[in-house]
Amino acid sequence: MSVPVQNIKIKLKFTALNVIIFVLAFSIFFKNNILAQDVHFSQFMTTPIFTNPANTGTADDDTRFANNYRNQWSNIDVPFNTFYSSLDKKLFLFNQLFGIGGFIIHDQSSSYYLSTDKFALSFSYTMFYKNNQFVIGIQPGFANIYYNKGLTFGSQFDAGMERFNNNLPSGENNLNSNIYYFDLNMGFLWKTHIKTIVPEAGFSISHLNQPDVSFSTDIPGNKLPLKYIFHGQVTIPIDTKYDIVPCSMYGYTQGAREFLGGAIEGYYPLNFFVPVKKIYIINMFRVNPFLNIDALIIGAGVKFSRLDIGITHDINVSWLHNATNFNGAFEISLIYTGGNKPKNIVEPCYIY
Repeated sequence: MSVPVQNIKIKLKFTALNVIIFVLAFSIFFKNNILAQDVHFSQFMTTPIFTNPANTGTADDDTRFANNYRNQWSNIDVPFNTFYSSLDKKLFLFNQLFGIGGFIIHDQSSSYYLSTDKFALSFSYTMFYKNNQFVIGIQPGFANIYYNKGLTFGSQFDAGMERFNNNLPSGENNLNSNIYYFDLNMGFLWKTHIKTIVPEAGFSISHLNQPDVSFSTDIPGNKLPLKYIFHGQVTIPIDTKYDIVPCSMYGYTQGAREFLGGAIEGYYPLNFFVPVKKIYIINMFRVNPFLNIDALIIGAGVKFSRLDIGITHDINVSWLHNATNFNGAFEISLIYTGGNKPKNIVEPCYIY
């Protein structure tokens, strides 16, 4: 049984001062037993606690709503859509800094045959040593993967008709259309100041409990492999008006890996006609598992006092560009921060 599993997009609704978004995604590749591949975002910086549980409660302000919508491969039949929404908050207890939050993800594959819903809580604890901040995070969650009964299998391809035929026998028996499982993730984060430069680096491991994700009741024991993510960025002020943030992320799981690299160039306008705090440009690229450049990622964003909106477009330059017409993915992020940092806590600045 083979089903393409796909990516992510995120949808958001903006109501007055609130940002409500729903859900995000899980990509899946499976044969008789399935091998699942997590979703990815081009704007991985705007999905902080999904990228790393240790990002929980690390925003400059007290509370953060982070939302993302990704629409991929819209030129190929029905596009893949992923929706992500998260909330995290600082907690100051017993003279210690903690973080608490959670996220929701919903992912729909092409024609909606395969979907994933996931909900996770996220917790972190921060330690300070001299000018360094060390954070550890843990993230328990639950996921549901399900497929539509209209799904077809390789054995149902009708060579004479040159298409899949649902009336042909699939050869697949004793299949569940829904899988529910508990998932556990954890991560680490480090930040510091070196004069005016702010570097940070993080590492996370997903699916620590390696849950069984087989649709087949005849073939149990298909474990979801561990997923590793390494990410980092360095905020470099150039002068009072400009800064640059080189950033990168590497993700690896059995059967799949990716690397994203690039930079975000920011401009801080003075006496602008609207209350804009920062305008920025995003320039990145993605390398696929074959070590070829899969996509060029371009975008821009604007940050107000509390609201940050970013838009990116993936220009597909892999061999698939003949089918996609270079149209890889569209992604929009929206982050709202509020409240104030707890008193008596001094921490390295966290800048998107």
